[in-house]
Amino acid sequence: MTRDVSEKKVMLAVDVGNTHITSAVIDGAEIRLMLRIPTETCLKSGAFFEHLDFGGDPVPGQIVLCSVRKSVSGIICRECEDLPGVTPLIVTNDTPMGITSRYRSKATLGTDRLVDAAACFHLHAKGRRPGIVIDMGTATTIDYITGEGEYLGGVIAPGLLSAYRGLTAAAPELPEVEISPVDRLIGTTTHECIRSGAVAGHAALVKELSSMMAREHGSTPVVVVTGGFSRMVNAWLPEEYIRDEHLMLKGLSFIYQVNSKNY
Repeated sequence: MTRDVSEKKVMLAVDVGNTHITSAVIDGAEIRLMLRIPTETCLKSGAFFEHLDFGGDPVPGQIVLCSVRKSVSGIICRECEDLPGVTPLIVTNDTPMGITSRYRSKATLGTDRLVDAAACFHLHAKGRRPGIVIDMGTATTIDYITGEGEYLGGVIAPGLLSAYRGLTAAAPELPEVEISPVDRLIGTTTHECIRSGAVAGHAALVKELSSMMAREHGSTPVVVVTGGFSRMVNAWLPEEYIRDEHLMLKGLSFIYQVNSKNY
C-alpha cells in the first residue's frame, strides 16, 4: 500500500475499542471528520485504512493511537510503514500525559482510562477542581482525578448493553427488547420495565457512584460523561454533567501535542 501524506498539520486520532474503532481527523482544535468501523472488520480483513473514507484527502501525516486490542495496533502499525514519513505515536501507560498515575496495578490499567482522565483534567477541570470521568462503552468506567492531576483509579462496571445481555442470558424467559432511550421510569409492560431498568437503572448507577466518589474525597468534582451509550442515558443525568462525546479523541490529540517534539 502506498499513500501520499498530507503536509498540513492535520492529525488522525484513533481509538481502538473492543467493539468499534473510532477515528477523527483533527485540524488544530477542530474535529473535521469522524470515522467508525467495527473492530472485527479490521481483524478479519487484516487491514485498517482501506475501510476509511477520507473524502478524497490523503491519510493525515500525524497519527496517534490508543488501543485495547494489540492485534489491531499491529495491523495499523504495519500499514503505517507504507506511509512515507509516518511514525504513529502509540499511547501507552508510560506516555507522558501531563498527569500522574497513582494506580497500583499499572500492568492491568487500560490506557484508555488514563487518556480520558488526562483529557478531563486538561480540557475541563483545568487544574482548578478534581474530575470524574464516566465512559460508557462495552464496560462503564468511572474514574477520579485530583485537582493536582493525580489519577487515582475508579470503578469498572458492566456496560449498559453488557448488563442487559447478562440479564437475558440468566433469565431466558424474559422477552428481548430493543434498548433505546426512555422518558419515564415506571414501565407498564414487561418490555417497558426491562428497557427502563437497563437505561434509567444505568443512569442511577453512574450518578450514585459518582456522588459516592465525591463524598469519599470531600470534593465537588467536574463530572464528564462520554462513550457510545452516554446518549442513551443523557436525559437521566444531571444538567451540570459535561457531555463530551469525543473526549478520548480530544485527549489523544492533546497527548500527541505534548509528545510531538519526539515525532
